[in-house]
Amino acid sequence: MIPTYTLLALAVVSLWFGGGASTHGWRRHLWLGVGAASLGAALLAGIVAPVGLIGIAGFAAATYAFSRPTAGRTQIAVAAVGILILATGLMLHRVPGFRNPCVIAAVRFSPDAIPFTLYLNYDKTLVGLCLLGWCHARIAHWREWRTMLAIAAPRAVGLIVVLLALSLAAGYVRFAPKFPAESWLWLGVNLLFTCVAEEALFRGFVQAQLQRFWKATSRGAMYALVLAAVVFGLAHAAGGARYVLLATVAGLGYGWIYQRTQRIEASILAHFALNTVHFFLFTYPALAQVA
Repeated sequence: MIPTYTLLALAVVSLWFGGGASTHGWRRHLWLGVGAASLGAALLAGIVAPVGLIGIAGFAAATYAFSRPTAGRTQIAVAAVGILILATGLMLHRVPGFRNPCVIAAVRFSPDAIPFTLYLNYDKTLVGLCLLGWCHARIAHWREWRTMLAIAAPRAVGLIVVLLALSLAAGYVRFAPKFPAESWLWLGVNLLFTCVAEEALFRGFVQAQLQRFWKATSRGAMYALVLAAVVFGLAHAAGGARYVLLATVAGLGYGWIYQRTQRIEASILAHFALNTVHFFLFTYPALAQVA
């Protein structure tokens, strides 16, 4: 299990070793080689069964076809539909052939918190890896990181304050500072496997493509932001109505930051920062009375 997820994490990180639109050669596709090595390890470990290769190949093919500069409208439309269908199945663990190991089982981080369970979701992580690898440029230079952070950081701080104030007012969490033994595991999984995948899909693909579709409309960017946020909120329906509302507001914030920077890294880091403050300083994932 450890080699599989170490390689998967390295594949995600390697997206930024050659992420610029002008980057050529082996660095641009380093993520693909490391990801293939991770897949081989996953097959040997039984985390991915042979039948799972069908879903993986279909999603990889759809993202590749969508990204081709020479792709016509029909190819792009068919590939986009395939991406949305397969991404939904992979994110919701409906594609057969995956056995995601549980690494945190029903732990209460606070006495009044809902028990928390964490799986290492190989299928979900592949969504972010392929979408960012094929369909979205990444930051390639330090000066771009500095520019992005200067724009995103104050907005992320504002979003965190608003979201946690709303969560407190809604009785969803309370102030509960902690540093549990599982913290380092949670940090790595949340950043590389959760935030990257969710932002790649909802901002890097859904919002970006809706914005592109409505580019001739005066309020097209706003429509794209709102619709992507609503879909993001509905994707959290298993947590109940309050969670959907809070996730939708969070999606509006992530989308706004993405829109202002046009950098997927900005929304990933904002998402991770909010989750981290929530994890360490407030009830996580929520008060038991909310369930």
